Amino acid sequence: MRFVKASDLKRGMRLGRPIYNRRGELIYDIDHKLIDADIIKMHNDKVMGIFALDPAEPVPPMSDTEREYDKQRFLNVYALRDEMHKILYNHRANRLDAITDSIVSSFEMFKKRIDFHQSVRSRDEYVCSHSVNVAILVTLMGSKLGMTNSDKRTAVLAALLHDIGKYVVPDKLLEGETAEEVNRILNNAQDTGFELIGQLFGGDKSVMNICIQVHRILMNHGFGRKNDERPALIPRLLLVADTFDSMTAIDASGGLEPKSYVEALRYLRYYPEIFNTKAVEALENSIEILKPGTTVLLSNKNQALVTVAAKGDTLRPTVLEIKTNKIINLEDMSNRDIEIVDVIKKLDTRHVVDR
Repeated sequence: MRFVKASDLKRGMRLGRPIYNRRGELIYDIDHKLIDADIIKMHNDKVMGIFALDPAEPVPPMSDTEREYDKQRFLNVYALRDEMHKILYNHRANRLDAITDSIVSSFEMFKKRIDFHQSVRSRDEYVCSHSVNVAILVTLMGSKLGMTNSDKRTAVLAALLHDIGKYVVPDKLLEGETAEEVNRILNNAQDTGFELIGQLFGGDKSVMNICIQVHRILMNHGFGRKNDERPALIPRLLLVADTFDSMTAIDASGGLEPKSYVEALRYLRYYPEIFNTKAVEALENSIEILKPGTTVLLSNKNQALVTVAAKGDTLRPTVLEIKTNKIINLEDMSNRDIEIVDVIKKLDTRHVVDR
């Protein structure tokens, strides 16, 4: 499965993930073949692209639980987008608590790792999709770490609002600007967003302080002085979830290719002074990183197929080396010199067009 930009959509491409509307109704199911009318509609709706199956790729199994997961994510993205418009207009939140409760109740039930697929994001809903994804991740991670329901709600509220400053800036203000200038404008707008968060909760500054702390750490790429106070559990989870989703999401400008889950996880592990080890482990235990069937590139330059997920280190599963037809357990000490470099996103670059 691979992401295909809207500009590259072709008739006959097969959907790899279902797409729902704001009422939770299924618009396009998995394995749907695009026709010209679909492509025109997606362009009109400003959809950035789709997750498409390769021509020979079988339809991935999708359980009722996974379908409900996708549906709930779509519903919460639409709900948050509507709520953000109201917050910016009258500085009051009407359904924020309901959205928070919906996310906590929908996703805290997952005990096993879930397939955390990135959603198809239009330009208009990019920030909302990111915020909902981060909220889902902190719920899953919090459950793994035994977080109380009250703390989960606080974490989800912070996740939903931590990028609120990006709504303050009109799209027209960003037109024609360089990526660096866009980032500068959006980062400056965050201060206005944090003030708005403070107004939403009156005298309770906990959510605002969490958002400010995470933003400062991300901006400074660390804690600065060695004696700086380390963040509590909620900011730690939010920091990991925000970074992971930002790295693996489709860039709103279309200018950056998303990182694989392997690349993102390796990055989080590489900076334990920024990304708390327990929080990163909670992320690993919440979502599928290298599940059986994933094709990977090994450090010996050979391709391999993941056959058994790792019991310990997520990045060291058992694989079938395609060239030699040899089973290699990367957790065995005898194979410690072999590592997974990255996943292979696409084996075949050809595309069969339905004429």
